[in-house]
Amino acid sequence: MPEEPIHHPNDKLLKATFSNPDNARGFFENYLPEQISHAVDWSSLRLEPSTFVDPHFAASESDLLFSLKLAKTDAFLYLLFEHQSSEDPRMALRLLSYILRI
Repeated sequence: MPEEPIHHPNDKLLKATFSNPDNARGFFENYLPEQISHAVDWSSLRLEPSTFVDPHFAASESDLLFSLKLAKTDAFLYLLFEHQSSEDPRMALRLLSYILRI
């Protein structure tokens, strides 16, 4: 009997890769502004066991939430991977709803 196809392989690969705090750290250190990156206590980076994506968009979005110390203050880094074939004029509103859930 043939194996089941992997559903949403891009999301699964990204989530599996960046769920590892060492991989996430490398990504964040490379893409965050230098002044923010230097203020982070990278040893405090922890993956939080949550998702904030609306179930309606779960097939096209994958998210990860990390907690950390930023300038000795508790903070969060939210990483959202979005796979779209066209621009969504309501994206800012969707992001706001995710942030409010956090």
